[in-house]
Amino acid sequence: MEPIRDILNRLDFQKNIPHLLTTPTSTSEDEPDKLTPEQQKEAIRLNLWLSSADHTFDSFKVVTGTKQSYKAVKDLVEGKATYQMVLIYGSVGNGKTYLCESASLCLYQRGIICRVLTWPEVIRALKRCMDPSSEKSVQELVDHYCNVKHLIVDDIGAGMSGSDFGMKELEEIVVYRYHNHLFTLMTTNKDISGLPERVVSRFNDKEFARIVLNEGSDYRLKK
Repeated sequence: MEPIRDILNRLDFQKNIPHLLTTPTSTSEDEPDKLTPEQQKEAIRLNLWLSSADHTFDSFKVVTGTKQSYKAVKDLVEGKATYQMVLIYGSVGNGKTYLCESASLCLYQRGIICRVLTWPEVIRALKRCMDPSSEKSVQELVDHYCNVKHLIVDDIGAGMSGSDFGMKELEEIVVYRYHNHLFTLMTTNKDISGLPERVVSRFNDKEFARIVLNEGSDYRLKK
């Protein structure tokens, strides 16, 4: 069987991959580029940068301490919220990444491609732009993160202190998106007191945003 990555290189993702969990397209000799059901799910996972295409809101196990963060994210994605920005914080393993992936999959079902970024990935991308051979400048990439209609970034502040590269860029992204009322979902394992004050201030505005503490325990320890 042809490797899934090779197939993806020949296919237009949005055009050829059907909506998640709908009736899959069968494979036939007359349609060699069609994906099998498992290939469809793997293609979705790879293109949305997820750990699993099964991480949906329906499969999320709401346990003590997670209900508020689950509802805040789900309402945001489904358009039921009055706010446009959500920051979820809490300890490791309590479902923050799972909710980011659920949000991405839900948006995909609505025809919106919003990949799940991690803050370390954002930092690496910004640093690559500093290379003289880069076709894009740091500011051009920051502008992209500022202006994209939907943005999901997991684990902001990871490995970052007050003097680290990325602090100013994070502030610029959040402040711009706040002023333009753009869909923004972010998570962090850090105490919010360790994040830039201007970032926390924007997420604290109850009219446009929410900061939610996820107090759930580590799901991984329950497996």
